[in-house]
Amino acid sequence: MDGGTLGLLLARAKEGDADARNTLVEAHRSFIFNVVVSSCRRMLQWGRDDELSIGLIAFDEAVTRYEPERNVPFLAFARLVIKSRLANYFRQEVRRLSSGATNISEENLLDDTAAAWTEFLWDRSAQDRAEEIQDYEEALSEFGISLDELVHLSPKHRDSRMALIGAAKALAVENELFQRFGRKERLPVKKVSVKTGLSPKVIEKNRKYLLALAIIFRHPDRFIYLNSYIKR
Repeated sequence: MDGGTLGLLLARAKEGDADARNTLVEAHRSFIFNVVVSSCRRMLQWGRDDELSIGLIAFDEAVTRYEPERNVPFLAFARLVIKSRLANYFRQEVRRLSSGATNISEENLLDDTAAAWTEFLWDRSAQDRAEEIQDYEEALSEFGISLDELVHLSPKHRDSRMALIGAAKALAVENELFQRFGRKERLPVKKVSVKTGLSPKVIEKNRKYLLALAIIFRHPDRFIYLNSYIKR
């Protein structure tokens, strides 16, 4: 879903449009699934595991609480809400099991609905962004690229950057080409040229920059802030 459509649906959903809200939730089921599975660190199944239901409810809550003027990407905020609600659920489960109670305590839920909880999430977004950048640095290092090096590799001219961004998007969805492009072997320059529309000379010159962008585009749920920055 592109940024314009997402923004429009968010605005309509916050105004009370139930269809827009349902469309948002359904369009992001895979995103919700990935965030929940990452938090639980085990495979889950829709209709079987409560954690996924909590993720759906939390995503819907994120739609309600989101404030675009904060300049935080919606999906980054939604990820924070989902993780927070799951953490709350895990705490309640531990308390329930340790006390032998049959009902989950509502004590934390009352605190979590306060305005202070929402403000905490917005404050947490700065740390979330820093953690994403650190994660990206680690992903780059697997291909022998540093973040400092990437800054110097960025083309000076906007048209050149836009051409490389478009090429990186095309490269990101081609598993075999991406893997071969990232390995230190003879580059499949001709195949990449056909796929991206760039000349072999441009590809050779901008190999690391293309690869760095493709990493971001291959993992949109993992690098939400960076994807948002590139789109802007």
